[in-house]
Amino acid sequence: MAIELHSFTVTLAAADATGCASAAEHRARIWKAVSELSAAVRNAGMATEARFRGQDRQGHVLFEATDTGAAFLRGLPVIARVDDARMNGGRVQLRH
Repeated sequence: MAIELHSFTVTLAAADATGCASAAEHRARIWKAVSELSAAVRNAGMATEARFRGQDRQGHVLFEATDTGAAFLRGLPVIARVDDARMNGGRVQLRH
């Protein structure tokens, strides 16, 4: 059975530096948000539907996800935006 994954760039709500006194505080807020997002995906049993692939310091997280996983990510309050990379060839196919 094949599972089709697509690349998604997720922008965290914590990406907005408003209220941070320093760049270090903003980075710490980003790292905490990424950790909480990762835990939320695992705790919801969505680890096979949405796979964390990387992040940057500005609050953007790369996921490979099924359509179900992307819908789950869009529904989380820590997510400000989910951009679909399908238009840019962001398809990955795994066989199980």
